[in-house]
Amino acid sequence: MGMAPEIPQPSTGETSRLKVLVITRNLPPLVGGMERLLHNLVLGVAEYADVAVIGPNGCRAHLPETVETHECSNKLAGFLSGSTLTALRIVRKGRFDVVIGGSGLMAPLLFLLKTLFQCRTLVLVHGLDIIVDHWLYQQLFIPALRRADQVVANSRNTKRLAIEKGVPEERISIIHPGTHIPGQPDEDRKREFLQRYRIPYSRYMLFAGRITRRKGLSPFIRHSLPAILQACPDTGLVVVGDNANDSLNRQGEKAEVLAAIDEAGLCDKVMFLGQVDDRDLETAYACAAVHVFPLIEVPGDVEGFGMVVIEAAAVGTVTVAFDVGGVADALELVGGTLIPSGNYTEFTRLITQTIAGGQTARQVSVEIHSSISWDRYASLFKAATMRAADRSQPMIQ
Repeated sequence: MGMAPEIPQPSTGETSRLKVLVITRNLPPLVGGMERLLHNLVLGVAEYADVAVIGPNGCRAHLPETVETHECSNKLAGFLSGSTLTALRIVRKGRFDVVIGGSGLMAPLLFLLKTLFQCRTLVLVHGLDIIVDHWLYQQLFIPALRRADQVVANSRNTKRLAIEKGVPEERISIIHPGTHIPGQPDEDRKREFLQRYRIPYSRYMLFAGRITRRKGLSPFIRHSLPAILQACPDTGLVVVGDNANDSLNRQGEKAEVLAAIDEAGLCDKVMFLGQVDDRDLETAYACAAVHVFPLIEVPGDVEGFGMVVIEAAAVGTVTVAFDVGGVADALELVGGTLIPSGNYTEFTRLITQTIAGGQTARQVSVEIHSSISWDRYASLFKAATMRAADRSQPMIQ
């Protein structure tokens, strides 16, 4: 008969720092909103805890030297197996006060660590990782999520989805993601950006993010873009981002977007920049007349929060969005216009009105900046981590 796993004992001493293990595939060098969130989460936790990270290949170069980093395959199956073996090895060696899973994808591993080593656990949920349309995921991952000691949701809608799946409401906190607060790009920086990417339009609408079905880019091109361009003929659409080839459900739709552009005869009015670095993304937002977020309802997919809304707002660019998923939370933080889902007539009218207003950037208040900063996120997440680490509270069995 095999020996039972040895349970490491917690360190003693009131002044000792927390020991936290973060397990996530969503870190740079992978690119996207979740990757920015988890990167800043690790940086924030490292301010008050000794942190170890199990992440994707290449993530070590993006993390402080003080963070103990273990790299696994970037591929989904390889990461799941590699992170499991690595976590079992390092948790067996020493006690962690909290183990954090970067998404619902990590819930079964956290449940295993809790069962074997009495770890306390915290799982972040983002929306898609709750409702992904796969029978095995729903039968294995969701029950494990219900066993987490703390769950952090990115919006009210994500919290609602978690409750519907049986996660106890009293264990769920809502912490909205933050964003970097840049200085407003000056005219020279904007001019250099426009020239380097050879953007030919006097004004442009910006679509930013992974090109997935739920983002609604192809319906927007079919139902709104022709009328907007007719009213504002010197305007174009600039797209920053690409297909979501490494997402959980792989619902990329760039081919459909290209077909919609061709059908509308608007090839000279839509420009794809692909993936850009953070500095160019900030400048793209700042140069835009308006940021468009034409979300649609897609079975088995959801927009958890809408980080692009607060990224645009950080440099003063307004967003016009459909009221889908958790985007209402983002717009409540920074302002903007929320349109009932599928009302392309109103969507078209408000975008045209915003472009015609001629103001490419507005002054952003100190209050808005403070409400969307990573410092605020780190402070709120610290409180959630402390709750998860509180051994006076019963561990969820």
